[in-house]
Amino acid sequence: MGTGWNWAGAKWWKFDFHNHTPASDDYGKGPDQAQHKQISHKDWLLNYMRRGIDCVAVTDHNSGVWIDPLKQALQELASEGHPNYRPLYLFPGVEITVQGNIHILAILGTDKTTSDIDSLLGAVRYRTTKGKSDGCSECSAVEVIDEIARSGGLAIPAHVDQASGLFTVCSGNTLEQVLDNKNVFAIEVTDLANAKPQLYIDKNLNWAEVLGTDSHHPFGTDGQRYPGSHFTWVKMSEPSYDGLRLALIDGAFSLKRSDCFTDDPNIHGQLAIESIVVDDAKYLGRGQSFSCQLNPWLNTIIGGRGTGKSTSLEFLRIALKRKGEIPKSLEGEFSKYSQTSKNRQDEGLLTDSTKITVGFRKDGSRFRITWSNAEDRYAIEEETPPGTWSASEGDIAQRFPVRIYSQKQIFELAKHPQALLQVVDDAPAVNYRDWQLEWDELVSKYLSIRAQEREVQAGLQEESVIKGQLEDVKRKLEVFEKTDHADVLKAYQLRQNQGKAIDSWEKTWEGSAEQVRHISGNLLPPELDSQHFNAGNVDDKELIDAAAEIRATFKQLQNEMNSIAQRIDDAKSTWKQARPGLEISKKITTANQEYTDLLNQLSEAGAGDPSEYGDLVKQRQNLEDKLKGFNKKRKTLMEHKENAEECLSKLHEHRTEITKLREDFLKDTLADNPYVQINVIPFGNKITVEEEVRNLIDRGNGGFDRDI
Repeated sequence: MGTGWNWAGAKWWKFDFHNHTPASDDYGKGPDQAQHKQISHKDWLLNYMRRGIDCVAVTDHNSGVWIDPLKQALQELASEGHPNYRPLYLFPGVEITVQGNIHILAILGTDKTTSDIDSLLGAVRYRTTKGKSDGCSECSAVEVIDEIARSGGLAIPAHVDQASGLFTVCSGNTLEQVLDNKNVFAIEVTDLANAKPQLYIDKNLNWAEVLGTDSHHPFGTDGQRYPGSHFTWVKMSEPSYDGLRLALIDGAFSLKRSDCFTDDPNIHGQLAIESIVVDDAKYLGRGQSFSCQLNPWLNTIIGGRGTGKSTSLEFLRIALKRKGEIPKSLEGEFSKYSQTSKNRQDEGLLTDSTKITVGFRKDGSRFRITWSNAEDRYAIEEETPPGTWSASEGDIAQRFPVRIYSQKQIFELAKHPQALLQVVDDAPAVNYRDWQLEWDELVSKYLSIRAQEREVQAGLQEESVIKGQLEDVKRKLEVFEKTDHADVLKAYQLRQNQGKAIDSWEKTWEGSAEQVRHISGNLLPPELDSQHFNAGNVDDKELIDAAAEIRATFKQLQNEMNSIAQRIDDAKSTWKQARPGLEISKKITTANQEYTDLLNQLSEAGAGDPSEYGDLVKQRQNLEDKLKGFNKKRKTLMEHKENAEECLSKLHEHRTEITKLREDFLKDTLADNPYVQINVIPFGNKITVEEEVRNLIDRGNGGFDRDI
């Protein structure tokens, strides 16, 4: 049994139903037989231990001589702590040759001894030398089978499809007598491809077909038979005569041959509940903890009314944070499981000091989830290393996914089939939680883009107003510009625009030196962390030198950038000194002076508001700047629309993805299930969609029936 978890209930055990020791005269047959027969009892056992065999039926030819010494050697190996030792269960047995040279295996309980085998051989009137393969009982096959049963053993016809096998030797009445014997319900079949006798088929028999090595050698190569080469997985709680008998009666449900099944049936799912422990509940865990140990397969809690079956499961729901899964229509009926009892008449099943602990296995690790009613506090612990528990973080419902259903919940689920989607979505393969997070991000992004689009659209509505204002300003300016002073005013307007353009151009590069210095300041990488390297090591020294060379290169680049920044400062200073002497600067100054003189003349002559023209010019400039801004807004609006369409497309793709995940999960889960078929209809829940639309337009009570 290859598992690190010794769980309660049945497990699968590697069982060799047929093998031999040096007690059989043909053991080690071949040129090295004498050497093979010298194998010790311990080495014989270790051959099976090294191959991971759990149970061995010792079935020598007409002998049980080696059984007691093997048991003694097994105890010594355990006490010595041999490095290759592993638990091994020995089932005393014997391969009896009966009349007609038919071989029948007799397997007794683990408590039997050599003496019990001798008694059985005497009962079947075996009078020849023990251990001889050609020795023969004086009884018929049916008589030997019945005597094995009377001795408390299991009779298994050996290698029925090979030499000395029941199906190859017997026919007619002799075969029919064995086939009709109720004490036979298992046979050893060497090759499943070999056909059964027609008589076996006609009787509709379905005996369990086991596999053993029939090993006569301590080792071998592929295709040969030796310890561990052939075996049968047997499902039992613990290896015992009763467990083996029940498994053989159960047949294929509890047996897996190694020539048909190459995996380890003890490998279970990555998620499993190991145990439920309750302390100080109203009726459970009073005085001592109530503990329910589970296994990774089907667990059934059996008990009469009021024995705590439902309570155990509902406490599990509390500890694993699954109370929110109870339908609202059933919350009242389940409330007692999470209520603290104040007196004897109170229905609450908790006390102030109730504590619920759930053992959980996940991805090969062990966890404990504890809920305490005193503080309504949850805690997660992980076992690292074995026997040591340390705190672990995370969301319990997300880290430990389980589904808990009561009968009433299932009934509610049947009334609302759409709820089945929630079960599918909770599967790790679907991972709806992460999908929903990404969905919410996309929806939020889409709504944000649309909000920005509406804001820009609202700003564009002012464009016609601005255009009207600009026309009015231009008409007023024409009044001034048609007078004798038009040339002065036009020159002033031109030079103002030129001066403004030069100022704007200066602003685009006047901070360039500071930007270069900022980049230069962050350019040089830090020195290599020397604590991880040894300068005396050749490889480390090579890396240290290479890193230093790179840093020197960056230092040189930093110096060059500082020099560039200084050159920018010099250029800026040169420009500042040169600008006033430029002809255009002089003309701007002249235009400003002429405009000022004109305003003074107008003011002295009382020919209108001297400042009105200047204000109008500024208004026109501001309005023209605003109109230029509208072009930028239109471009921004188009970008928002394109981004919104792209985001909406991603939403469609993401929504389609969850449908695909659901379909793939159901396809994989139900691949080998001929009884259940579930189809996912994309966007097929019209009722839910209609409810959502009505809620959005505030028409939940009806209306717009033809439009929706």
